[in-house]
Amino acid sequence: MTQMFAAIRKGKVKPGMAKEFAKRVEAGALPVMKKMDGFKAYYLVMGGEDTVIAMSLFTNKAVAESSTQTLMPWIKENLGPLLASPTEPTEGEVLVSYSV
Repeated sequence: MTQMFAAIRKGKVKPGMAKEFAKRVEAGALPVMKKMDGFKAYYLVMGGEDTVIAMSLFTNKAVAESSTQTLMPWIKENLGPLLASPTEPTEGEVLVSYSV
């Protein structure tokens, strides 16, 4: 298995803003991530109580660790107005992975 690293961001969107948040991520952040070295996958999950969880997967540890900082200016400008609270970033090695 190829070694994988995840960059995870969790935050709360303002009520009713989840679809707009997803639309902006797909149009703006995703194209930038696709150009990052070792980018493999991206998932945006809408949880309960307006919680959004974003997970980016990379084969390059340094890029995974710096991806949040790389995207931070774009996030503040484009997603900031939709957020009810700042996002909480976490990065780390993927220990178990399975897909069909």
